[in-house]
Amino acid sequence: MINSSIGITGSVGRFGKNEHLDVKTVQTRLNALMGASRKALVVDGKVGSKTIGMVKDFQASVVKLRRPDGRVDPAKRTIMAMNDPNSASVWQRMCIPPEANPATVSNDTVRDDRLSPGEKLLAKEAANLGESSAFDEFRREFIDKSVPDMKKFLGSIGRAEDARKVIAAWSQLRKWGFSASEAREVMKAISGMKGRQFGALDVIGKPTSRMGRFMGTLGGKAGAAGHVVTLIEVADKFEQGDYLYGTSELYKHFMGKAIPWAGMVEGLQSLVEALAPGAAKNSKVFQVIRACDPIGLGASGVDSMTTLVLGTVHLIQTGNIDMARLSRLVDRMKQGPTRLFAEMGEDLGDSVYEMSRWRKDDWSYAVKSIPGFIASLF
Repeated sequence: MINSSIGITGSVGRFGKNEHLDVKTVQTRLNALMGASRKALVVDGKVGSKTIGMVKDFQASVVKLRRPDGRVDPAKRTIMAMNDPNSASVWQRMCIPPEANPATVSNDTVRDDRLSPGEKLLAKEAANLGESSAFDEFRREFIDKSVPDMKKFLGSIGRAEDARKVIAAWSQLRKWGFSASEAREVMKAISGMKGRQFGALDVIGKPTSRMGRFMGTLGGKAGAAGHVVTLIEVADKFEQGDYLYGTSELYKHFMGKAIPWAGMVEGLQSLVEALAPGAAKNSKVFQVIRACDPIGLGASGVDSMTTLVLGTVHLIQTGNIDMARLSRLVDRMKQGPTRLFAEMGEDLGDSVYEMSRWRKDDWSYAVKSIPGFIASLF
C-alpha cells in the first residue's frame, strides 16, 4: 500500500529528459506498486529497456492506454495513476507480460518521427551491437539536448558502418571509466573535426589501437577528458599541416602532468594516421615530439655522460678510443627518444667526412650555391 505522492521535474522513460533523480523516483514507485509477481527493477537512475517495458506494462494494465508510450510525464495520466493507492491491487491482478525486448524498444525508436535518418540508423545499429543502453545514454546526452555540432554531425550519418563507429566509440569511452559528462566532452570535440570525425571515432572505438591503449590508462583519472580533447585538437592541427602550433599545445598541456609521454605520443600518432594515412611528414614530426620527452632525454644524458667518462678513462689508460663502447651507446640512443639526434649526428659526421675530401673547386661551387639554396627555402 502506498501512502504518499511522488513528483518529477521532467519526463521519464522513452524519449524523456530522464534526470537521474526523477528516474530513481519512478523506478522506486514502480517496484512498490508491482508486488511480488513481477521482477523488481534495479533502482539505478538509468533508463533502459526494462524500465521502459515496465512503464508500458503499467500503462496498459492500470492506466488502460491503448498505445502505451513507455514515458511518465509530470502531472499527466501515468504519474497520477502511480499516485493512486488503488493502482497496486489493480496491477497485481493483471497477468505478467513478456519481458521487455531491447530490439522492440529499438524498433520503437527507429519509428520515432522526431529523429533524423542518421539518428534512427544509430538506434538500429546499437540494437544490432547489443548496445541499446549505450544509445539511450548517447541520446540523452546529445540528441535530447540538441548539441549544435553533434546535431549537424549526426545528420551527416548515412551508412551503417559510420553509425557503428559512433556507438562503439561512446560505449568504449564508458567502459574505460569515463563518466557520461567526460565522454560527452570527447565526442563534442570529435564532432567539430569537419569531415574527419569517422577516422577519429574508429581509433577511439578500438581498445587494441595505440590510442585505445593510452585511453585505457586514463579512465577514472582527474582531467581524463581534457587530455583526450587536447590530443584530438592537436591531431586536427597536424592533419591541417599546422605542426608548430600543435606541438607547442601538446607540450604545454602535458608537461608536468602525470601522463606517460611515450604512451601519449603513440596515441596521438594513431589518431593522426587515421585522419591522414600515408602522410610521410608525420614520421619525422613524431620523431621530434618523442625527442621532447624530458624523462627519456634525462636518462639518455646520464647514459651518454657515463659512457664518455668511461671512454676517457680507457683512452688515458690504453691510448686507444673504445669504439665498441661508443657504438653501443649510439645503438641505445637510436632506440629511445634521442634517436633523432643520433641520426643527425651520424649524418653530420658523414657530411664532415665528405667535406674533408673536397677540392678547392668544390668549395668555390658550394659558396656560390648557398645564396640560391637559402632563397629556395622562402
